[in-house]
Amino acid sequence: MRESIEFILWFLRFLFTLPAGLLYGLFMQLRNWLYDRKWLPIYELPCLVISVGNLTLGGSGKTPFSLLLLAWLSQQGLKAAYLSRGYKRLSRGFAEVEPHAPQAGLRYGDEALLVKERFPECPVAVCEDRVLGGRKLLERYPDIRVLVLDDAFQHRRLHRHLDILLIDIESPIWRDWIFPIGRLREPLRGYRRAHLFVLNYKAGPPKKAPPSFTLAGPTLSVRYEAVGLKPAFPELPALELEVVQNRSVIAFCGIANPESFERLLRHVRLYVVKIFAFPDHYIYKPADMRNIRKLFHKVQHQLRSPNILLLTTEKDLMRLRNTEALAELKGLPLYALQIEMQPLSPESMEKILSQFIKLS
Repeated sequence: MRESIEFILWFLRFLFTLPAGLLYGLFMQLRNWLYDRKWLPIYELPCLVISVGNLTLGGSGKTPFSLLLLAWLSQQGLKAAYLSRGYKRLSRGFAEVEPHAPQAGLRYGDEALLVKERFPECPVAVCEDRVLGGRKLLERYPDIRVLVLDDAFQHRRLHRHLDILLIDIESPIWRDWIFPIGRLREPLRGYRRAHLFVLNYKAGPPKKAPPSFTLAGPTLSVRYEAVGLKPAFPELPALELEVVQNRSVIAFCGIANPESFERLLRHVRLYVVKIFAFPDHYIYKPADMRNIRKLFHKVQHQLRSPNILLLTTEKDLMRLRNTEALAELKGLPLYALQIEMQPLSPESMEKILSQFIKLS
């Protein structure tokens, strides 16, 4: 009975969103057709431009892969810069990231601040107009040889030499529908613009068969690896992952796929008592943190354990930095789980990226 009701609700929603999906899909096809024929202007920059993007709404690992790419470019001795839109930031226009600015995570966006923290010497900026943002970065840093664009697969005004498309293997694009029926930002055929496909297996190595959908280009497989715990307050002691295994944790996050975060916590052998899932890029309020604080003390009392941890993601910690909301958690053992994206075959990544950089 329950399954029948769920199917009826899904079918009604499908019928309701179908006209909007068809119109949106036609609009995106027309837009891409105009760009393909150069009837809409495409601008070039005097440096190598690499776009990291996806075909769906929500997270697929774009920023972690951008970090992996920036690390690889640094190893090659190439001066690289990072440019993103700064999704849901509380500012407009071009801005170069200053990590110590007041409420930097809200001013620039969590992704850009995270990149700047990982790569302090890398020029990092945000701008809705990637052409303008790229030009301003090159004016300030003429020695930039590579510009990495985060979440720019659909931003076609700026010519790119390498288009990298991230695919979440848990929710692959070939099983999705155009928005608002599903999560596709454009019709599926848009994947053909990509030069390189990155399959994100997230919490572990592939356990599923390779995709039956034919990807017309080189493919890399990657996964997330938890590498440590970052304390939210300077007075907290440093903790290694091995030390906290089997500990009880309360977690919260405001990311596109909270289930992925919870699976990763369980993968590193943490017992998740409760996880609070907020909307993607959520701007936390003091009241949110007060509720979490109350639950933390309640669970601590029920379990009679002083060793419970409060965990979030690095991106969430970026948004919380120097805010009134974070102050509500002062005195609690709040840490961010640090993750890195790792290729399943470093040799393949080295070979493929070297070929593209050489050809571009």
